[in-house]
Parts: sequence; C-alpha cells; structure tokens
Amino acid sequence: MSGGLYETDAGANDGACEGDHPELGAIWHATPDGVPAEPGEEGFVHASFRSQLAETLALHYGHCVGVVLLRLDPDALGTRLVLEASRGGQLFPHIYGTITATDIAESLPAQRGGDGAFDLGAIPA
Repeated sequence: MSGGLYETDAGANDGACEGDHPELGAIWHATPDGVPAEPGEEGFVHASFRSQLAETLALHYGHCVGVVLLRLDPDALGTRLVLEASRGGQLFPHIYGTITATDIAESLPAQRGGDGAFDLGAIPA
C-alpha cells in the first residue's frame, strides 16, 4: 500500500493526494454480528460501495440469514482507505488497519428477503 487513495493492479498511484476525498459514495463493511473484521492475510479489511453490496453479500455471506452493514467515514479512515482493483477490475475500498468505533458513521441490519437475496432497500447509496 502506498499513501495514496487510488491503486491499480500494478500499485501505481493515479495522482490523488493524501487527504483528497472525492465524492466516493457510501463505503460499507459487512459483518455477521456488527463487529468489524480485522485485517486479513492481505493486510486489509474488505469493504464495498453500495453498488457492489448485493454481489459481495451473495459471494461471502451466503451462510447468513442477516448481516450488519457498517457505513464507514472516509475522512475518519484517512490514509488507511485505499481503492484497489479487485473482482472484475472494479475499484473496491480496502481499509489497511483496524476499523475503530470512530470510523463507523452508521450501523444498519440487512435481512434476507423472500427471494433469498439480502434486502438492501433501506441502505442508502
């Protein structure tokens, strides 16, 4: 990880400076119990933008009846927040370090709907 906000597969910074926070949209971290995950073997905690949540939940939380979605504050995350190419080349928010209580702006439950998918209707973009 470099100090920049944006990374590519090659790790090159796109020119964003530390402290720059363009309109990213909401950043969500899914957890089965409301407790943020610790960084994994890759060294970061996975998160998603709203548009990526349904696929993320289907791929990684198929065993859960419900999850708790934590909306993270990009300003509080600071340089720990890095956007990196992942699934299908999409940029995903990765948090390098522990997510603390001050990083969490909101906590919302999401339950499975009648179709088996998580109901994300109340989750803002």
